[in-house]
Amino acid sequence: MTRGGRMFAPNKIWRRWHRKISKGQRRYATCSALAATSVPSLVLARGHRIEQVTEIPLVVGNDIYDISKTKDAVEFLKKIEAYDDVEKVKDSKKLRRGKGKARNRRHTQRKGPLIVYLREDTKLVFAFRNIPGVELCNVNRLNLLQLAPGGHLGRFIIWTEDAFLSLDNIFGTFNKESTQKAGWKLPQPVIKNADLSRLINSEEIQSVLRPRQPSRKFQVRKKIL
Repeated sequence: MTRGGRMFAPNKIWRRWHRKISKGQRRYATCSALAATSVPSLVLARGHRIEQVTEIPLVVGNDIYDISKTKDAVEFLKKIEAYDDVEKVKDSKKLRRGKGKARNRRHTQRKGPLIVYLREDTKLVFAFRNIPGVELCNVNRLNLLQLAPGGHLGRFIIWTEDAFLSLDNIFGTFNKESTQKAGWKLPQPVIKNADLSRLINSEEIQSVLRPRQPSRKFQVRKKIL
């Protein structure tokens, strides 16, 4: 088998695990993943427990930077009704199948909320990093593997106020270019109205459709030999 081609066994050192893509495609994917985190149906479909959360996207005040202990972080998650997602992660911890148990990854568990912050000199990371399933990321270093783990859109994100307000400067808007990414604007949506049922049932589309034809049932006759 040639190097880089398809093969039966995946555990080969010469397999092409990583594929290079353009910078525009990576930015486009990051913007799409960020947009999906604000749709409650996609977040619920991914398995996050957000039934009690007041709003999506969930933006909290900058007082969260004052949290420096894990017990205070747990109380904060319970206060904003986000601790149900952590409980889901605790219940999902299972022993991995196969040989992976011998390769320093004995257990598997689901993903919990992602906390996105802006300040660097903060003890926020030390307070939340030991809570199961909770991950943290700086808004200037948003990782697509954290925004859409496993390629599934709709990660539950807890934004700090300053991080959420800085998104327009990082990724730009439909009319204004980004201040950090040269010549980059948000990609324009293909359809302005995402409600497909409303589009199909609109008068403009229904008026040009052909009337529904009656169903034809064919009787199958058995061949006599």
